[in-house]
Amino acid sequence: LERAGPLFVFAHDSIQEIVYEMTPQLDIIQLHVDIGSMLISKSALASPILIGEVISRAVGQINMALPKDIGGGFSVEFSLSQRIVFAKLNLRAAQKATASKSDFSTAEDYLKAAMMFLPENSWADQYDLTLQIYEEYSNALFVKHLFEELFLHIDIVLSNARCNEDKLKVQEVKIAALFSLGETSKAVELARSVLGTLGFPFPESADDDTVNAIISETKSITKGLTLGQLQSYPLMVETVPTQAMKIMSNILLAFSFANPTMFPIVACQMMHLTTKHGMSVESASAFANFGLILLSRFGNYEEGYRHGKIALAILDRFKDTKRLLAKVSFIVYGLLSIWKEPIRATIESLQYSIDKAFLEGDYENALLNSVVLGRQSFLAGINLQTIRENYERLCREMMYNKTAKVFFTSFNPTLNDLYLVLSLTGEAEENVSSVFISREENERILFERYSSTQNAIFVQLIYYHRLVKSFWFREYKTVLECCEKYDQCSKTRNLVRVCDIKNAFFAGLASFIQSRKNKDESLIPRGKKHLETMQLWEKGCKWNFENKVLLLQAEYYFAKGEYEEANTCYEKSIESAKEHKFIHEEALGNELFGIFYVETGDSAKATSFLDKACQLYDEWGAFKKAAMLLPL
Repeated sequence: LERAGPLFVFAHDSIQEIVYEMTPQLDIIQLHVDIGSMLISKSALASPILIGEVISRAVGQINMALPKDIGGGFSVEFSLSQRIVFAKLNLRAAQKATASKSDFSTAEDYLKAAMMFLPENSWADQYDLTLQIYEEYSNALFVKHLFEELFLHIDIVLSNARCNEDKLKVQEVKIAALFSLGETSKAVELARSVLGTLGFPFPESADDDTVNAIISETKSITKGLTLGQLQSYPLMVETVPTQAMKIMSNILLAFSFANPTMFPIVACQMMHLTTKHGMSVESASAFANFGLILLSRFGNYEEGYRHGKIALAILDRFKDTKRLLAKVSFIVYGLLSIWKEPIRATIESLQYSIDKAFLEGDYENALLNSVVLGRQSFLAGINLQTIRENYERLCREMMYNKTAKVFFTSFNPTLNDLYLVLSLTGEAEENVSSVFISREENERILFERYSSTQNAIFVQLIYYHRLVKSFWFREYKTVLECCEKYDQCSKTRNLVRVCDIKNAFFAGLASFIQSRKNKDESLIPRGKKHLETMQLWEKGCKWNFENKVLLLQAEYYFAKGEYEEANTCYEKSIESAKEHKFIHEEALGNELFGIFYVETGDSAKATSFLDKACQLYDEWGAFKKAAMLLPL
């Protein structure tokens, strides 16, 4: 040993290791317990910033005395009071691990230790402490996707809980777990049962008149509500409505896809709970989803966007938003903001929510936001190689955990997104099919998924991908056929999405082009319908839609033989696309303007615009599209 001020230290680490190995095991364990106990006794002297770290280190020392398996004997005798104290400290250390670092693996270890320290009759003698430890452990198991152990653990809680209120937190976790496993019907059935016991029953179905009446009543409640009023709005403090809000928040997204009729009813109930009992963090989810209802069901883009902004303001009022940040961001930035804000701004916000969700362990919502981010990036004209790399990484992440709900709902559509990108870059599909599955097999699975669930979104995405690919390669007849099937699927849902923009834009252009080429004026009204849709969207966000409206108008005038007006609109569309950084649509404008000059007999200008289109497609990364541009 060597003296270091008031301390004695080993002269070398290897000497310390040898001494440690030579010490009898029971003495080592007792030493760790003594060190941990000393740290606990001195913890009151630590600063508020460091006390949590001191406690974590202390219980780490004490836990060395635990048996390897729950139910095994202790190596050191502990009094009853010591066991209770050490159980509480492990619970505290676990909460610190999840709160500060989102370290659920470390939290799981602390909570296992806490359960081992609990006395045999803890459900009777230490009920509140035992319930809290088991609730925290269920959250850790859920985040780590240890579902088999989770369900067994929840059964223990349900069999020992003294009242329905004490069952709520683990039932909330079980509902979320069932959704994660793709067992939507079981999750919905359990949610409806639990909400019924809380005094919030939901019907199994409702007609449109009933739903619209509920929405109208809810609109009257939120009319005139401002962001400023939210700063003084009372908070929700009652246990039952708070837990009901959490459960409803968990089932909202699933209902929006699986049961569009019930989705508005649940969202409206959450709005009513907020206005009656006060605001909770889940109120952000209520406002975001109610905004989505107003936008999708009634085409009220202004009110939809306003409710989305209110949702974000609600999140700002609460410190612990990690459970809901990604969920709310998916609605606000993925489905609402794009109609009012420049798309690249929504992409930045989505990326922030994805990074935070991964950091907080919210794996599924991080991936779900990543899916929307990919489609928005494609719409924005982000470089295709970047999108291609992100899509492959996303597919690999979803493949890594097939039990996640996001795999069931999003893997195959995302893989189709990747194949769409490959069709433009010219990369061989075998580079992807050798890692995942072929494009044909992927579409077959999507059709089967539709047959088994009757959820039209699966088959609709097939027609979306076919429509977009066909348009880029001038297969306009196929574009119109796919558009019809896409629109038929839309009749079964009330949800406006990013895909609808490409559908309206490309189908409108294809209608005017086919009308001109085939001298079929019956297609003009169809094209004008899509043009009017785009003009409606332009009123909300000139940045995202101006160039699209101008290009549709150019093709309309071209089809009508009004060449001067067409010329002006082509020029303005190209200028707008360039100003707003839509490189792919700048390329498209140059391509169609070049075709205009080919057909009107100005070969010099035609060559100039087509060469520019080829250059821009190359910059975007659409090498195969650029290569087929000439000859016409």
